[in-house]
Amino acid sequence: MKVHLRKRILKSETPSKPRYSLYLDIYHRKGKRKREFIGINLEPNDSKQTRLDKMRLAENYKAKRLLELANEEMGLPSKEKMERDFISYFREQADKRQGNSKTSWLNTYKHLIKFQPNGISFSNVDRKWLEQFIDHLLTFLSPQSVNAYFTKVKCALNESIKDGIIFQNPARYVKPIKTKENDREHLTLDEIKRIQNVGSYDEVKRAFLFSCFTGLRMGDINTLKWSMIKETNGYGFAIHKRQNKTGNFNYIPLNETAIKLLGERPKEDALVFQMNKNNRSTQRILKRLLEAAKIDKYITFHCARHTYAVMLLESGANLMTVKELLGHRDIKSTQIYAKVVDGSKLTAVKSLPSI
Repeated sequence: MKVHLRKRILKSETPSKPRYSLYLDIYHRKGKRKREFIGINLEPNDSKQTRLDKMRLAENYKAKRLLELANEEMGLPSKEKMERDFISYFREQADKRQGNSKTSWLNTYKHLIKFQPNGISFSNVDRKWLEQFIDHLLTFLSPQSVNAYFTKVKCALNESIKDGIIFQNPARYVKPIKTKENDREHLTLDEIKRIQNVGSYDEVKRAFLFSCFTGLRMGDINTLKWSMIKETNGYGFAIHKRQNKTGNFNYIPLNETAIKLLGERPKEDALVFQMNKNNRSTQRILKRLLEAAKIDKYITFHCARHTYAVMLLESGANLMTVKELLGHRDIKSTQIYAKVVDGSKLTAVKSLPSI
């Protein structure tokens, strides 16, 4: 690439005293040529010093543009990309998501708009701005919720690195948000039986109980098709499905209870569970189901996944097996359930009779 500083003559009232506009003549390696006017004019009445100052300013601009263009050729962020609006880019990333993930991204987008209604360029998204956004969220949200929303912001910034907009993620330098470890609420086997004995809420009840015996998230329940349930020679039936949240392929063997909950297989491929895709509607029905079963716990649909993990560990499964069945990327996510099981063991021991 070559960049030359050139002059172009402009119209003048006195031809003997011409005016000039300075511009950059840019030659790219692929044979493309581009003229870029820099907004500096040499006027007839300029003094010698003024003309020297303008030329020095133009040379500095040329050097800066040469560096920017060289960075572009090497795939490094350009000035034009850095001036792109981050919040608009975040919305584009949100629109690529599906299901529960998309809902969380759109909620984060709403908070970004509220915090920065006029948008912000990538060049101004730094550690200070990110920390101010966190402080803004903490004024009306729990640390757990703030952490969840900020994770989406970090993800969008990582995507912008892949797109060549920024060179590094400023969120790397933001201190982690301190959160309290959540209790992983789960159901006992007796409570599961009480839910099974409730005589209504069939589809939500069936899906929830199926999740208790497979660990599937609601998003995966809603997209589970009969073609994903396959019989393996000598090993019975199993779910072969790519997880909506992580994108990882998961293989989950089905026990007798899970197979009974599936019901009769139709001739054509279809969704296994015909539930309302509105998560709030499902949660409302689940709440009524729990009340009918006389279960006084705060249980969400996701708690079925916790129940599955705890039952596996209580039945003697090791952590690595549970990790694979849940589709966790990190064993640390699975270890949380081991603490729950330890608590159950302690309760059981304390319930022993004294002599």
